[in-house]
Amino acid sequence: MSQFNKPSLIIETAKVIAVDQGMATVECVSKSACGSCGSAEHCGNSSLAKAFPKRTHQLQVELTENVEPGEQIELALNAKNVLHSALVIYLMPLLLLIAGAGIGKAMFGSNLQELASILLGGVGLACGFMLVKLYSKRHGQSQRFRPRMLGRKSLS
Repeated sequence: MSQFNKPSLIIETAKVIAVDQGMATVECVSKSACGSCGSAEHCGNSSLAKAFPKRTHQLQVELTENVEPGEQIELALNAKNVLHSALVIYLMPLLLLIAGAGIGKAMFGSNLQELASILLGGVGLACGFMLVKLYSKRHGQSQRFRPRMLGRKSLS
């Protein structure tokens, strides 16, 4: 398989909490993007990121090999699917907000133009959030959006 046919993977380490019938409950720690560059010790954003506690997330993954609670495993997500979901979740409400405001400005006379833009922009935003919720319900349990276990975490 050529380099261009391989999907890019996002790989994360997770701790196994419990194992039950081929499924594992794992816990991942959200990491801040700040703190990894050379200017981290002099940066205000890095200091702010350190002030907040790390968040943990628990999720279920299908096991590809036997593991015990307490072990570290590697999980993989397809980067293309993560990007697709992020675009839908962030851009859908924003685009519908802008479209609603534009329709409000175009449809009403100068007296009501600003109020109509605000109201229809709000309606567009609400519709965007509802579409994101429907998208999440429809695709949330899809196998392509779920992390896969790659194997045990190597000690290197």
